[in-house]
Amino acid sequence: EWPKKCGHFEGKRVIPMAEHVEKIKAAVHARGDSGLVIIARTDARAPLGLDEAIKRGRACAEAGADVVFIEAPQSVEDLQAIATAFEDVYLFANMIEGGKTPVLSGKELAEMGFKIVVYPLSGLFSATKAMMNCYRQLFENGTTAGLTDIVSFQDFEKIIEVPKYRELEQKFSID
Repeated sequence: EWPKKCGHFEGKRVIPMAEHVEKIKAAVHARGDSGLVIIARTDARAPLGLDEAIKRGRACAEAGADVVFIEAPQSVEDLQAIATAFEDVYLFANMIEGGKTPVLSGKELAEMGFKIVVYPLSGLFSATKAMMNCYRQLFENGTTAGLTDIVSFQDFEKIIEVPKYRELEQKFSID
C-alpha cells in the first residue's frame, strides 16, 4: 500500500496475504542459485494482530523465504510468541528506541531464537542528539569551544581514512 509507512507508525495497511506470498515466490524464483537471502517482512502485527502476522510469516517461510521479519511486536510476550511459532525458521528482530517493540539486547533476543537483530536508528538518534547539543551550544554561546563530546579534526581524518585517500591521490595523480 502507498504511502509506505514505518512499521512503528499508526495507520499501517498491508497487502493481502496471497499477494505477499506470490511476491516471495517470485523472489525465490528470481534468485535462482545466487545465494541471495530472502527476508519476508510483514507489518501485519499492528493492523491485523499478532496471530495474523505469524500466519503470514509462516506462509512466506513455506513459500521459500529464508528469514521471517514480523515488524513491531508490541511486547516481550509478542517476541516470545514469534520465536515459539518459528523455531524452524531464521528470525529477524528490529530494535528501535522509542518504537512499539521493547528494546532488548542481542543476547536476550538470541536466547529467544532470533538470529538477526538490528538497531537501525541508534546511531542516527545518537548523532541527532549530538548535533542538537552542538548547535544549541553554538546558538547560546556563539562558539563550540566548550563542547566535550566532539571528535577532533585529526581523529576524524583517521576515522574516514584520509591517509589512504592521499596515498591513492599520489599514486594516480597525473601532476
